[in-house]
Amino acid sequence: MTRKEKVLLTLILIFLTTLFIPWFKLINILAALFLGLYAFFFNSWNGDFFVSWKINFRDLFRQKWQLLKKRKWLQWMSLFFVMIVISVLLSSNFHKALRYLDPRLPLLYFPIGVGLLELRKDFKEKVLLGFAWLTTAVVFFCFCWAVNRSQFFQKPEFLYNDALTEVLGQQSIYISLLVNLSIYIFGYYLLYKKSTYRWMALAVLFLFAMSYLLAGRTLMFVLYIVTISVACFYIFKRKKYVTGVALIVGLIIGFFLIFSFFPKTYNRFQELAYTQFDYQSMGNESHYNMKVAGNQWNGVNLRMAVWRCGWELFLANPVKGTDIGDKKDELMEKYKEKKFQFALETGKNVHSNYLDILYSMGIIGLGLFLIGWIILPLVYARRSHDWLSILIILTFAAAWATEIYFDRSLGGMLTGFFIPFLLTDK
Repeated sequence: MTRKEKVLLTLILIFLTTLFIPWFKLINILAALFLGLYAFFFNSWNGDFFVSWKINFRDLFRQKWQLLKKRKWLQWMSLFFVMIVISVLLSSNFHKALRYLDPRLPLLYFPIGVGLLELRKDFKEKVLLGFAWLTTAVVFFCFCWAVNRSQFFQKPEFLYNDALTEVLGQQSIYISLLVNLSIYIFGYYLLYKKSTYRWMALAVLFLFAMSYLLAGRTLMFVLYIVTISVACFYIFKRKKYVTGVALIVGLIIGFFLIFSFFPKTYNRFQELAYTQFDYQSMGNESHYNMKVAGNQWNGVNLRMAVWRCGWELFLANPVKGTDIGDKKDELMEKYKEKKFQFALETGKNVHSNYLDILYSMGIIGLGLFLIGWIILPLVYARRSHDWLSILIILTFAAAWATEIYFDRSLGGMLTGFFIPFLLTDK
C-alpha cells in the first residue's frame, strides 16, 4: 500500500470503531468528517500526499463530475436524498422532520465522499478484512462482558440478544448484521483467497456462535441459507464434496451444540407459531427469557399488526406519502383508529425500512431507494462478478425488511458507508 492508502485505511477503521461507541457522538462526527474530506481529495493527489499535497480544484471537480456521470448508482442515491429533503420541507411538523433528517445525512455525504473514490480491488478487500477483525474483537469483548455479568452462566439471560450488546449501547440487530458481514469476508478469504490462517477459521466459528446468541431471526436465516448455498455450490458445481459436506455437517453440529448450552434463543423461533393478533389486546410483550404464549405480543404478530397500519397509511397517500416529519403522528392516529393501545403506549414504529419509506415518502421515494441502493449496486457488482459485494448488499436488503435503519444514526452510517464503498473499485 502507498502511504495515502495506509492513511485512508486508518481513517476508515477509526470511523468504524466509533460506530461501536455511540456515547462519544462528537468523536463519531469528527471521524466521519475527516474520512469524508480525505476520501473526497484522495484520488486528486499524484503519488504521496505527504510529498505533493497541492490540489487543482478545477481538475478535482471535473474528475468527480465525470466519475459521478459514470457511476449511475450515485446519481440515484442522490435523487433519493433529494426526495428526503423535499419530504422534510413539505412536512407540517418541520421540527420533527429535521430530527428525522439527521440520521439520514450519511445517505448524502458518504456517497459524495467515499462513493467517488477509485480504489484497487485488493485495497478494498484489505479494508473489509480489517473491518471483520475489528467486529470480531468488539463482539469478543461483548461476550466477555456478558459472561462476567452472568456470574459465569448463573444468570444466562445476560448472554442473549440486546443484553449481549448492552455494553456498547447498541441494539443486537445491528451487531448481528456486522457479524454476518464479517463471516462472509472471512469465508471469502478462506475459500477463494486460499488463506490458511487458523485464527481466521476460529473467528468464523466464534462469530457463528455469537450470531446465535444475538438472536436476530432474519439475519440468522440469511446466514444459514448462505452457508448451505455455498456448500451446495461446492458439492454440485465445483465437485468438491468434502468441502461442501463439511460446511453443512459443521453447521448442523455447531447449531445443536450451541443450542444445548444456550437454549433460550429457541424462544425467538417459537414466536413464529403465534402470528394471530388482536389490536385491542394488552398482553405482555414476549421476550426470549420468558415462556412463549398465544396471548402475548411478540416480534412476529406485532410486526403483522404494525405493517397493516403502515400499509393502510400508504394506500391513503400513495404518491408522496405522509411526509417524513408527519409519519409518526399519522401512525399514532392510525393506532388510535385501530384501538391499538399497546402500540400507542410503547410508541411502536412499523419495523420495516421499506414500509417506512413507502408510507412516509410514497411510491416515488421507495422507487428511488430501491433503484439507487439495491438494484443498481447489484447490477454493477454482478457485472464485475463481485460475489462478496453482492452477498453483502443482499444481506443489507434482508435486514431492512424487518427493521427501520434510517431512523437511527448507526443504521444510516452503515448503509451510507458500506454500499457505496463496495463499488469503489468498479
